Amino acid sequence: MRTIRLSLVAMGILSITLNAEISQIEPIVIGDSSGAYERDDIKLDSINNLYRVESSAKAGVQVITQKEIEAYHPKDVLDLLDKAIGIDVTFHGRKSPFFVNVRGGGSLTYIIDGAILPSPANRILQKIPTKAIEEIQIIRGSTALALAPSIGIGASNSGSGINTGFVVIRTKRAKNTEGFVSGYVEKAESNPTSNGQSLYIGTTLDSKDGELSGYIGALVSRYDRPSSDERFDGSDAKSGMINGGLSYRNFNLNMMAYKDSGTWEMQRGEDVNGVLDDSKWYYDPIKTDIFSLDANIQWSESQTTLVSFGKTKYRQAEYSNEKFGQNNIPISKKYYEDSSAYSLRHNVAFGDTLIMLGAQMSKSDGFGPETNSPYRRFDTSLKGYSASIEQKLFDGDVVLDGGYRYDQKHINNSSTNATKDSANNDVDLAPAKVFALGAMWNLNDRFSLSSRYFQGDEGSSSDFDLLPMPGNSPFKAEKQKRFEISASAKIVPYFNPEITYFSVDFKNQKSATNNTYTDIYGSEYYYYTQSDSLRKGLEFTFRGDFEQGSSYLFSYTRMLDIKTEQNGLSTNKIGLENPRDSFTALLSHKWNGYSANISAKHMSGWSQSTSAMGIASDVYLGDFIKIDANIAKDFKYSNLDFNAKLYGRNLGDSHYSTRYTTGYYKDRGRVVGVELSAKF
Repeated sequence: MRTIRLSLVAMGILSITLNAEISQIEPIVIGDSSGAYERDDIKLDSINNLYRVESSAKAGVQVITQKEIEAYHPKDVLDLLDKAIGIDVTFHGRKSPFFVNVRGGGSLTYIIDGAILPSPANRILQKIPTKAIEEIQIIRGSTALALAPSIGIGASNSGSGINTGFVVIRTKRAKNTEGFVSGYVEKAESNPTSNGQSLYIGTTLDSKDGELSGYIGALVSRYDRPSSDERFDGSDAKSGMINGGLSYRNFNLNMMAYKDSGTWEMQRGEDVNGVLDDSKWYYDPIKTDIFSLDANIQWSESQTTLVSFGKTKYRQAEYSNEKFGQNNIPISKKYYEDSSAYSLRHNVAFGDTLIMLGAQMSKSDGFGPETNSPYRRFDTSLKGYSASIEQKLFDGDVVLDGGYRYDQKHINNSSTNATKDSANNDVDLAPAKVFALGAMWNLNDRFSLSSRYFQGDEGSSSDFDLLPMPGNSPFKAEKQKRFEISASAKIVPYFNPEITYFSVDFKNQKSATNNTYTDIYGSEYYYYTQSDSLRKGLEFTFRGDFEQGSSYLFSYTRMLDIKTEQNGLSTNKIGLENPRDSFTALLSHKWNGYSANISAKHMSGWSQSTSAMGIASDVYLGDFIKIDANIAKDFKYSNLDFNAKLYGRNLGDSHYSTRYTTGYYKDRGRVVGVELSAKF
């Protein structure tokens, strides 16, 4: 806290001597933000924005636009998220491979054009082409209440743990008659050459009187990233998307349909002695269908109703009985999960008072073996509502807000054993209840403060087969308290700092042990344990633009505390299971038709990895700096606009690992590639 006080005093001293224009805290938009908010429905302040957040929460929002996605040139969506502020992505070659950690832990809810993704989200995101994305809005440590349910949709056990943020993905919309075609080839040492191609066409529609307008676009994409049997981390996918929309006077309607299919190999672990795990696990195929609709009608300048519908179909065929060096007959284990969600929201302003009302309803069902569950069958539904109010004071220099959210999951059927399909029917789980308060204060024309408080009571562990170790006390409901305070400044165009202190306090958090039990039907399950945890940290962010065509972003996260307490024993996880420090950076420059970008990601080291297989101690994880770079040139040929890009990822050739389960899962190392695209 002393660091916070010193930082605020320093900002206060600067505010006496400097003058500029700022009206309120702005979300972080990486690099050149011109054109970032051409659409009214994506302005964070707009009452027409389906994902509007409270003013006091905007300090925790990062917007990555299409231009910045091109500047990063990430491998996929998860690689892009790993470059975001306060987010670290860890990986292991298992059935659910990616873990997206926000400020040292937590869980995220993912939304694509109004469709809320179910529990296999990390496997869905890996295949979505970045060329299909117009922008990503990352709301970390969020206390926003109206965006989506506070607990996960889907299987009964997916409700364990109130989410700690949102990732909202908006797909590309045509701004005029336009199109592009692109292709790339890339190579990593000791791996076959990878390649991918994308094609997009779109156009807009306008009536003569100007009252009716619309757009329509379509994208097809494919990639093939093969591997060798030594690594066994290849993947491929083919995908297609179509979207469109109509606007008539004050009514807007948007639609998006997306479909993909591919394969995915689960990387072999390498143990501390350099021996490769002999498991040969893979998905073939792995498929996703997403459909979404959203609409809004603006009754007046101060009143809007917004509705959305999203449906996701997920299919996978898992093969996990084969081993390298053996000739086992492959056995397919098929799993499906279907989910649909409806959302209704009404925003109304009375002078300086804004009231936001929202309600969501979802339905999910799934069947088959999934991750560590040999059998899963469920049919669930979730209903929730929210209400919040914002009040501007002193000509908008002070904004206060408060809100409440209620979510309840209903179990129509939930079974983890074929002989128990009639159990656990028609059950209401205890509801999740969330309260949030916030405040934002523009100190003067340059400096702003904001703070948020959140208290959530999940009400249930939400899993009928989630049992404590014999002799341990029965599980209690999970509770969560969050607090954050931010100070931001616009000093000069090339120097805009922000500092945030955050605290996340969990009570009765559930996690799997490495001990198992077998039920009367012969199925094996892991025992669970509960513990309290406390995370505290600081985020420092600096960004700016230069007149010469340069821009930069640098963000550093420092964990001050990551403690768990179980049975009276307290453990500090910093350096043990979590990194203390991480930073992300991007530097961009444009000149004479050229553009150059360099980005960096760092995580300090830790020495322990926990999974359902047990605890791996004295291992070497993290402790790396990954540097990516690219240089591109625009040129014309045959009346077409071309762009040629040379890029490299992990230029330092660091074969780092972030998890240890069946061994280390080392990064591929340096990747060098070239991409050629043409616009028409």
